[in-house]
Amino acid sequence: MSLSKNSKQLYIENNLATFAGLLRQEGLPVGTMEIIDALRALEVTDISSRTSFKTALLATMVKSRKDEYVFDRLFEHYFIHYNEHCRRSEEMLADREELTRQLSEAAGELSFKGEQLGLSEEELKQYNGLPLEHRGRLLDFVQKTENGNKVEPHFKPILENIVKSHLRYCRSKEDQQPGSSITDADGAGSGSGTGADLLLREMDIEKIATSELPAAEDLLVCLSRKLAVKILRRRRSGPRSGQLDIRRSLRCNMQYGGTIFDLKYKPKRRSKQQILMLCDVSASMKNYSTFVIHFMHNLHEVVRDLFCFTFSDNLEDLTDALKGRTSLQYLLDRVIRNSKNWGGGTDFGAALKALEEKEPHRLNHKTTVIIVSDTKTVALDSAVKALSKMKERVKRVIWLNPLAAERWPDYRSVAMLAGQAEMWPCSTIGQLEEALTNRI
Repeated sequence: MSLSKNSKQLYIENNLATFAGLLRQEGLPVGTMEIIDALRALEVTDISSRTSFKTALLATMVKSRKDEYVFDRLFEHYFIHYNEHCRRSEEMLADREELTRQLSEAAGELSFKGEQLGLSEEELKQYNGLPLEHRGRLLDFVQKTENGNKVEPHFKPILENIVKSHLRYCRSKEDQQPGSSITDADGAGSGSGTGADLLLREMDIEKIATSELPAAEDLLVCLSRKLAVKILRRRRSGPRSGQLDIRRSLRCNMQYGGTIFDLKYKPKRRSKQQILMLCDVSASMKNYSTFVIHFMHNLHEVVRDLFCFTFSDNLEDLTDALKGRTSLQYLLDRVIRNSKNWGGGTDFGAALKALEEKEPHRLNHKTTVIIVSDTKTVALDSAVKALSKMKERVKRVIWLNPLAAERWPDYRSVAMLAGQAEMWPCSTIGQLEEALTNRI
């Protein structure tokens, strides 16, 4: 069936918008302007050539080399050849028919007194997924119950509850197995990763073993991309986003003989948000700050206006060390081996005063300050005063506290510093993601 020109255009636009959504889910900064640029590029591209089509999208939707891997993976997954699409559609149809047959058989097996048990489709799928030995035991239990002495038909709801409880128990045991996939009702991944990832996300960062660091690093890369999408601000125009643009209004309304029907406005330029990170590397923060340095390294590769500092009783600027293609190992050596701050005492007030003296231009209304510290500092009153002074100059102050929230009442410093900043618990990767992606 041939499509009209308008239908083809709409088909391409819808697919491109869906593809852009997939890229955004992976943390790539793809918005309306990138989609418009891609459509314009496709107008002058031979879209019958897969190579030309891919090159046009790559040039308009990808901003850095690091994002190319994600783009390539999603492109090959989404834009498939027509023959491959037909093959997959046939396989999907066959799988759906086979699943329907299996569910029908399962519903027939799990019956009581000639009536099927009231199990949902998801519960029937769970039953089908059980090992044969477990299925046999459950089926044997149902049949013995049905054939038991003095078992009346009204016993059916009780049997249903027993079977459902057993299936829920089996599902919970599967989810607790490291590496088991978390899937939705259609068998598609939920996007949360494996059971091992979920456990790692909720594990106290200080307890993450060396062998688990690669998996934790992957989670941090994904988190960095998500945060980058929220930080980026673009020039955007709307129906009334700025001052009236006389020239554009006249040009646009020439088709009406000079009568002004459609007003055009100058676009507002949204300023880019600056992020300034202050990471405590004192003795009480050793294990956690190593992890935060991993996060700094990943975040700096996707966020341009990021300024990073470490502190204990002194302040050290890591922004220049992060520029270019600095390796993570080099950054760790710089902080751990070649820094006087590592493992020292904490004087937060002195660090803020040093920041104000050395980098006063960084503290302005565009800057969001993110502080990573457990609040344990000498000269607490001086620290509170310095933080209050800095708060007046910057856009926001967010404090990420690795202390467990239930321990906060034990520390006077938490209460005093929380009065000058938005303080969030941050002892796990999950809490770090919640604080950064939902609060900034």
